[in-house]
Amino acid sequence: MLTRRRVALTAYAVALGVSSVRNGLPIARGPLLVWVVLALVALCADRPRRLVRGLLVDWLPLFVVLIAYDVMRGAADELTARAHVDPHLAFDRVVFGRPPTLWLQDALWSGTPRVYDYVAWVVYTSHFVVPLGVAVRLWDRSTAAFRRYVAALLSLTFAAFVTYVAYPAVPPWLASKQGHLAPTDRVVSDVFATTGLTKAGELVDTGTALSNPVAALPSLHAAVPLLLTLLYWPAARRRWQRVLLASYPVVMAFVLVYGAEHYVFDILLGWAYAAVVVITLRTVSARRGTVGEP
Repeated sequence: MLTRRRVALTAYAVALGVSSVRNGLPIARGPLLVWVVLALVALCADRPRRLVRGLLVDWLPLFVVLIAYDVMRGAADELTARAHVDPHLAFDRVVFGRPPTLWLQDALWSGTPRVYDYVAWVVYTSHFVVPLGVAVRLWDRSTAAFRRYVAALLSLTFAAFVTYVAYPAVPPWLASKQGHLAPTDRVVSDVFATTGLTKAGELVDTGTALSNPVAALPSLHAAVPLLLTLLYWPAARRRWQRVLLASYPVVMAFVLVYGAEHYVFDILLGWAYAAVVVITLRTVSARRGTVGEP
């Protein structure tokens, strides 16, 4: 039997699909938040009171923090002027002899995207969608689980932001432009150029007024997948769930290094941040007697 919720979710899926084909993936913050709100409307088609309360109590604070993060992160000019080339580049050189980005691109990148480059593109762009998608799913299931997850995600984001401001760092693609590293290509940007999704490609390539090209240390792109893995591993009961959770951080790390977005050092530091956030929040929850699976 069709319910208003099922009809609304079907309509939402169709609308999102059509919009993505016509306008590109909604990975910019503004359009993405609009689609999140529409998803909540569809989920609460049978429960309008929960929608109003949820938007005001649960989601509005999250939206405000994310938008404020983007605005504060936009102070790129001053940060770029004092951005550091080391120790992340030096670390990769000392440990690997030659930064892995260089030999990965020598081995795999031909200048023309291949099938695995499109896979890398999907993995990279998942960073913009997956965290909020998980939040929507959790909120639909459990408000308490949603709030624990948001606390972890925002703690990680805040810690990364503070580091970006205190120690702006040059990523591999920018280091190449500045002459500190041999030439590299931004693989994800080049793949975007072949898809026709120009707006999304410009967001990744040059950013918007609210982006920061030297927000590279730690890699939040690498940290979020590991955060998800650490949070949900205890609750993963099926083999495919554990395979997905184990592979997501590793595949994302590979894509980031291969695509000249981050050094290995950036990724390891991002993983360390994620681990510290999870351990800290679980310790606090244990002391308060509120431990529970996310």
